[in-house]
Amino acid sequence: MTRRSILALRFSVDQLEQHYGVNPDPILQRFGYDRARMDANAVISPAEELAILAELLPQIPDPLAALKLGSQFGLAGYGPYAMLLMSCATVYEAFQLGIHYQSLGYLFSQLSLTLDGESAILVLTPQLMPEHLQRFIVDRDVAGTVHFLRTMQTLLQQPTQPVRIELCYPKPTDAEHYEATWQCPVTFAATQARIVFPAQVLHHPLPNANPTALTLYRQQCDEVLQQRQSTQDADLPTRVLHYLSLFQARLPSIQECAGLFNVSERHLRRRLTDSNTSYQTLLDQTRLQRARHFLQHTHYRMEDIADRLGFTEAGAFSRAFKKWQGITPLQYRKQQTQVTGQPQSSESSTKSSL
Repeated sequence: MTRRSILALRFSVDQLEQHYGVNPDPILQRFGYDRARMDANAVISPAEELAILAELLPQIPDPLAALKLGSQFGLAGYGPYAMLLMSCATVYEAFQLGIHYQSLGYLFSQLSLTLDGESAILVLTPQLMPEHLQRFIVDRDVAGTVHFLRTMQTLLQQPTQPVRIELCYPKPTDAEHYEATWQCPVTFAATQARIVFPAQVLHHPLPNANPTALTLYRQQCDEVLQQRQSTQDADLPTRVLHYLSLFQARLPSIQECAGLFNVSERHLRRRLTDSNTSYQTLLDQTRLQRARHFLQHTHYRMEDIADRLGFTEAGAFSRAFKKWQGITPLQYRKQQTQVTGQPQSSESSTKSSL
């Protein structure tokens, strides 16, 4: 399972604390991370990073926070990946290698390059994630990519402005800030995020082209990838659970989960089997944990809970819960009420209680 450098998360939480007064340490500590002892060479799974960001987001008052974060990440944080691209002969070669080694960057989206007439288009296809995370992640991905390209172009004396940027979520009320930041037209509600450049840029030679350095940095990038891929994944079930816990309604399929971890469905199934579990077991654990919460802390009807957990009817939910817990949902709610008193509704509901 491909992990990521922890630097992007570390930079993000440091900036959130500095600009918005958000203290990330209690959340990081729950996930086993200590900022004071965080190794710059450490890695983190995408699912775990998303889970941490999901807990931080409600504390961030600024909907443009990710746009600002992505526009500030320094080139030095990319290590040999940035040096590799700077050593290429042309912009096109840099784009090709940048895409090939993109897992050394900090994107949650899958990066690709397409050509359309006189336009070169960097396409960022986001992984499946809950709707409440999408704007933050897409903004950070796109802003980080634009900033990375601008920084590279400035260093290489090849300044180029995007022609257009498209974002894959509904147009927000503060949309004007995006055009002010990127100095180009910005549209919303696209199926993918896209950064459009003049195609002629691809033919520009890079002033620091160095075949010897390119070979050296490519070897270093290969070594980093090999080291990450050889990391033992004994905690894989936990990291998959972190990802599943992000979703409030429909849970992702195993194919969608495998996409986040950058592996095939077959490989994910095998690794889970090696850990003495299965994807269905992890789905059931996620639904059971959520069902317990609803039964203990809300007045939702069985039909409401079944719908929120992805069941077609209350009867199917009741049978599944009894299989998991050994008792029916009604019996579980009655037990919890006897122990703790009447359920306290921690979530709003317009539907009648039992």
